[in-house]
Amino acid sequence: MDGRKYIRSLLEYNAWANEELFDKVNDLPPEEVTKKRKTILESIHRSLNHLLTVDIMWMAHMEQRAHGIEELRAIQHEDLGDLRQARREMDASLLAYLDGLSDADLEESVDYQLIGGNKGSMSRAMCLYHMVTHGSYHRGWIADMFGQADSVPAIIDLPVYERTIRENNLTPLP
Repeated sequence: MDGRKYIRSLLEYNAWANEELFDKVNDLPPEEVTKKRKTILESIHRSLNHLLTVDIMWMAHMEQRAHGIEELRAIQHEDLGDLRQARREMDASLLAYLDGLSDADLEESVDYQLIGGNKGSMSRAMCLYHMVTHGSYHRGWIADMFGQADSVPAIIDLPVYERTIRENNLTPLP
């Protein structure tokens, strides 16, 4: 399997899952989106911001520049519409970033330092994989908060995405 095609398909899935999630979040009463819950990220709104915050940080790591973020639970956007637009822009940026990388760039080791001070290094390809799996992980937390709000979360499993691809003549999964 072509690694670049695989990474692209994961990033495209991630963007689709984010859109589906925001569609469902928009259907919730606003007070359910911001309601404090017994979870580390406190609310659906803060969780959506966290997903963007982490992607901003990892893009900075991959581009070997400072991100200036000091708090993992930082609110990037109070307004849900602005947050959704920033999410769309980040998802598009990730695809454009991938398209601009050579195979050597994908394999190049990226040094990073996490907010807590832990240091490490991974290839750019693994950084991109991490961003997708991190998004899936936290969308699961958000799905739990939908249950706490007596609402049905976005159904964003890969087979659902594959069916969407097939029904809309989009690029098939590898």
